[in-house]
Amino acid sequence: MPDSPSHPLARRAFVGGGVGLVLVGCAGAAPRWEPKGVPVGEGGLVELKLRDFAPLVTPGGMVAVRPATARKPVLVQRLEGESVRVLSLRCTHLGCTVRWDDDAQLLVCPCHGSKFDDRGSVLEGPAKQALPVHRSELDGSTVRFWVS
Repeated sequence: MPDSPSHPLARRAFVGGGVGLVLVGCAGAAPRWEPKGVPVGEGGLVELKLRDFAPLVTPGGMVAVRPATARKPVLVQRLEGESVRVLSLRCTHLGCTVRWDDDAQLLVCPCHGSKFDDRGSVLEGPAKQALPVHRSELDGSTVRFWVS
């Protein structure tokens, strides 16, 4: 992936954001990786304080969390400027949990090998649909997103 502003999760930003420690389990030691559980409020609203999720302070940072009402975790990504992206980590092929592969700089499904870029777009099947993106916003020191 090119190291440019159009790719906010380029290797430099990912490593520079210090999130290798947060997601290191995704690539090699996946069974030990446990997304932090987070409560879900009225209307499916999830609020994350940046002080509690340090990687989200820096563009390129990301964390995986499991909303209380969701069957699968989501990936919260801090983008350039004042924005965030929240992707479902439920593979659109058969529903396995995809994981970030730090070496390849993409999301990989451990069940059947589907690959997705950092925006959730399918790079390689068998999945045919992109990972769902949740409505989200960054409001000062709080990330908000909605789950159903």
